[in-house]
Amino acid sequence: MALPAATHELDIRPDAQERLRQQVALFEQALQEPAADEQALNQAYARISGLNSPLPGLLLVVDHRLLIRHASEQAGLLLGMQCRALPGRPLAEILPDCQDILDALAQRGDGNLRCETQFRHYDGEMLPVLLSLAMERASDDRLQYVLVGIDLRERRQIELHLRHAQKLEAMGSLAAGMAHEINTPLQFLGDNLGYVEEAAHELLVMLARLSDWLRGGSAEALADLRLCHAGLDADFLAAQLPRALVRSQDGIRRVTRIIDSLRTFSHGSEVAVPESLDVLIENAATLVAHELRQVADLVLKPAALPLVPCRRDHLVQVLINLLTNAAHAIAERFGDTGGRGLIEVSSALSADGSQVELVISDNGCGVPDAIRHRIFDPFFTTKPVGKGTGQGLAISRSIIVDQHHGSLEFEPQAGAGTRFIIRLPLEASTS
Repeated sequence: MALPAATHELDIRPDAQERLRQQVALFEQALQEPAADEQALNQAYARISGLNSPLPGLLLVVDHRLLIRHASEQAGLLLGMQCRALPGRPLAEILPDCQDILDALAQRGDGNLRCETQFRHYDGEMLPVLLSLAMERASDDRLQYVLVGIDLRERRQIELHLRHAQKLEAMGSLAAGMAHEINTPLQFLGDNLGYVEEAAHELLVMLARLSDWLRGGSAEALADLRLCHAGLDADFLAAQLPRALVRSQDGIRRVTRIIDSLRTFSHGSEVAVPESLDVLIENAATLVAHELRQVADLVLKPAALPLVPCRRDHLVQVLINLLTNAAHAIAERFGDTGGRGLIEVSSALSADGSQVELVISDNGCGVPDAIRHRIFDPFFTTKPVGKGTGQGLAISRSIIVDQHHGSLEFEPQAGAGTRFIIRLPLEASTS
């Protein structure tokens, strides 16, 4: 199991750590006292079970056999059982991935590890938890483990609402452009269909005259046929009618492409499935086409890549955020000068073939040195009030790092401009 890097810090203050050590030591001492002193044992257990103030969530102490020795009251509440029912149970009963996590812990030199994992609730539900582990020596000089974790369900729900709100914000800002992109082909589709209707009427009249002449063969019917043919302008009709039909089909394809791209973006995907990056890039480019066309030329440099496991609507959301930011940066740099910028989107396979790399670069105004370290901070934005919420890049990095176990990095361009690099693994994480 590949353990994802923890994206949330779980810090315990030094004074709280010392208090925790003292409480655990008292509990261990009570365990070693004669069994007859049950009152002392209960008092020690009550002291450590009530250790809630310095800890944001569950506390487990696990011995070298991976059996739970102690569980705090918060652990019992999180897992749906009495905390006294946990000691003596194998850790694997409530933490299925415990062996993989402890193996990862053993490989670290500092004896500490933070990761996101899942605990099993008493009713079988899997609970996302941010877990902090420490490996230490017990009073009998054997290894033991201290696990501290916080419930991520509420945080995940908040993140889900933020992503949804940011998606709605993106759709709202793109709505006028998409309406224009749809309206333009519909207009020339209507014009072409109007011409096709007139041409079809003339051809049907001609066909009727021809039918009259073929049935009767009279001189009058032949004269009507010749008169109708003379007013038909057959050469012009033969040249323009097929062209009008081709343009109409092209307009329908453009509208269909926009609608399909919008459907990909708006319909949520629950799990990662193999997708073509080229298709997702085209979907994102289609949705922001109007905004980009005003300020920049978009150059796509696709590479022959295998399918990438991803959640398509979330990845399209990231691409829309990055392309829109690039357009805004270019507009800020060139302003009303009439100059046009350049946005390039390229993809490549890593040297070892384990991941794909997607690069979005622009020659816009760039990011000042003083704020480069803050661009991924939630709610941080350099745009005027009402022009942005500062959620785009923060949510984009969360989507790439937390959901896809990849990376999103920023590099300044020489002179001006920015370069964002997305790296995605070709194997979906099983964690």
